[in-house]
Order: sequence, then C-alpha cells, then structure tokens
Amino acid sequence: MSRLCMKEISRALIEMISDESPYASKDMLCGARGAVFREIFIFHYPDFIEKVQKLVPGATKDEELLCMLIAVGQSVDEIEQLFCLPAEQVYMFRKSVCWKMRLEEEKLLGDKLREILEG
Repeated sequence: MSRLCMKEISRALIEMISDESPYASKDMLCGARGAVFREIFIFHYPDFIEKVQKLVPGATKDEELLCMLIAVGQSVDEIEQLFCLPAEQVYMFRKSVCWKMRLEEEKLLGDKLREILEG
C-alpha cells in the first residue's frame, strides 16, 4: 500500500476528530464507529491484523486499534483524542504492545508497524 493511501487514511481520521467537522465525535473509535474504522482499515490492509497478532501475542482489540493508528502515522495526541483516553493510558497501551513485541525502545514501534503496513 502506498504512502499516499496511508496519508489519506490519516487525514480522514484527523478530519473525523476536528472541531470543525460535522462528523466529529468524542467516541470516534468506540462502538459502531470503531467497527467501521476497523473494516475500512482491513479493506486497505487485509493482512495487517494477522501480522500484528503474530508479533503481539494476546493483543487486545484496543491494542490492535492502537497499532493501526500508529502505523498510519497518528501522534500520541491524535490517538488520545480518537480513543478519548488520557495520554498516560495511550503510553501504557504503547508500552504493553512494545513489551509483547519484545521491542526495547518504544520509538521502534512506529517503524515496525509501518514496515508491516507497507510489506
């Protein structure tokens, strides 16, 4: 998948949480909207979840979602808004995923997930 597609998905996510957007929602990734996002993401990247599950044994749905968002380049601030969680909890999710992937540095997480996305 091209970087252009990644940027388009990222831009669409930012639009969805923008205060100016008529589609903005505090619970963007909760319930039905989260399921729709997951379906759209899997349509564009059909083998991403399977690869993440191999690398992150026992990954929760929220951890999978976090991996999707990191892979398309969302920042912690953007993820915080999409999840409606405090930054500390987003960092805890990241640490959990890194630990499960046996990554020594959190900064390697984004690189690894983008590699999966592009691969």
